[in-house]
Amino acid sequence: MVKRFIYPWLILLSLSSCFYSVYSNAYPHLKKVRVLAFENRSSEFALGDVLLTGLNREIRNDGRLKLVTKEPDCALEGSVTSFSEKVYSYDAANQVQDYQVQMLISVTFTDLINNKVLYENKNLSLTELYAIAAGGTAKFKTKEEAIDELIAKLYQTILQNSLESW
Repeated sequence: MVKRFIYPWLILLSLSSCFYSVYSNAYPHLKKVRVLAFENRSSEFALGDVLLTGLNREIRNDGRLKLVTKEPDCALEGSVTSFSEKVYSYDAANQVQDYQVQMLISVTFTDLINNKVLYENKNLSLTELYAIAAGGTAKFKTKEEAIDELIAKLYQTILQNSLESW
């Protein structure tokens, strides 16, 4: 009878204590980040605000850096140079199925402690598809979902080229 209670607890305890992370940080002194508002030079209304909100969300979800407004260790800033939305595919009846959204971004990630630019790209191009028809092949169903994915890709690109650099 005791075994019925002890074994499940031991298994549960052993599984809950197993944790492995593949995150690395090439700059362990960077703990706090300030994300400055992105300038929006595109014709897409409020894209700078959407980008700022999305990057803040990605940083919080990632957990490696803490968002601050005062005394940051590093800063992320940039601008949206252009935004375009183009037809990507048609169906057999010549109806639009998928659109492709593309953002061209200028971004800089700076180590403020050592006064060193860790990542800079003045022409970072990110693209994603979204479907508007039932037969569409794109992963996302709305333009907003596609833009959210572009923001996630932007954050991953910045991380891979700065904090995770080998």
